[in-house]
Amino acid sequence: MPLNDSLIVIESEGDLSDNAFALYDYLRDKGYLDRYQVVWAVDDVLRAKQLVSEAPGQWTNTFFVSKALDAYDHNLAFALATCKWFIYDHSNLMANLTKRPNQSVVFLSHGCGYKGPKGLGSHDITSYDLMTVTGPLAAICVSNWQNRSPEFAVCTGYPRNDYLLRSDPRVDSVIADWLDCSKFKKTILWMPTFRQSDNAGISEDYIRNETGLPLFNSRIDLSRLSDYLVRNNVLLLFKLHHLQSELPVFNENFKNIVIIRDEQLRDRGIQLYQFVRYSDALISDYSSISVDFMLLDRPMIYTLDDYDEYSRSRGLFPPNAIDYMPGYHVYSIDQLENAIDEILAGEDIYRSDREAIISEYHTYRDANSSKRVLDVCGIR
Repeated sequence: MPLNDSLIVIESEGDLSDNAFALYDYLRDKGYLDRYQVVWAVDDVLRAKQLVSEAPGQWTNTFFVSKALDAYDHNLAFALATCKWFIYDHSNLMANLTKRPNQSVVFLSHGCGYKGPKGLGSHDITSYDLMTVTGPLAAICVSNWQNRSPEFAVCTGYPRNDYLLRSDPRVDSVIADWLDCSKFKKTILWMPTFRQSDNAGISEDYIRNETGLPLFNSRIDLSRLSDYLVRNNVLLLFKLHHLQSELPVFNENFKNIVIIRDEQLRDRGIQLYQFVRYSDALISDYSSISVDFMLLDRPMIYTLDDYDEYSRSRGLFPPNAIDYMPGYHVYSIDQLENAIDEILAGEDIYRSDREAIISEYHTYRDANSSKRVLDVCGIR
């Protein structure tokens, strides 16, 4: 059977999300779907089809197949066998297959943070032909994480980062109705690395506390944080990993702390990176959000109380990763509150540090990453 030169198969972790969806969003916004057909490989085909039924005009030439690897799916097999491009940001569905001549496998990746390559290694029959990255240091870091040569990395920027740098009136309205951030002096987003996982290869077993968080070990600690936020009229948005957000402590109500769950964003039709741009500052640690948030040129706080343990358990990259974290380095609750105090006072003491390092992680600081990805793929 011949290749279909207008067929693109796309995959993302968390159906219809991340870099893959941002690229698809660009395809449909710019009219590419008038001449290209897209097959989405998803976990929940029924829900994806429901989205089409609710807004059919937004899903032109788009079809859905199951990506479940524990059962044969004829539709997925046919799509992978005949597509010109397979573009993914998480699961390489071609890994155990031999791709055909003239097929292109493109790995958008799911970010460049500071995590080491623990438990990873590529033994794929078919690996990606190119991997999109954000900049020269990111190319080295993510290639190391993937155990592949940086020669396959192309600096285009991430499609999802286009959301950070571009406003959307619809999203503005939804966020205003939902959170009403204007009532607060500052809105701060905390996106911690999820340190426990079902995958033993990437789980950090040294953290065993009530919250799964750095710095804050218990409900009492979170209550102290809540009191501080109320006194200072600060809204803290907690975007936790979905497994962590299910811990009993996060079912409690802490004033000025809002737990943001994946389904809340999904039900409002908002992508994570469309949401991120509404925060005045970021708290994180080793996650890729720390690198991407640099594009917004806003203050960042790194919680590093487990830096040595994390380095020993998972590994960090570059080895001197702490030198590439241009923001507050906090090791206690007191230090975190002091950092927020300075941000509330309008100080941005690490701005020059961000400027000194950002070009190593980001070759581009515009909202044109999706276009560059399509250009390097030859999709025009």
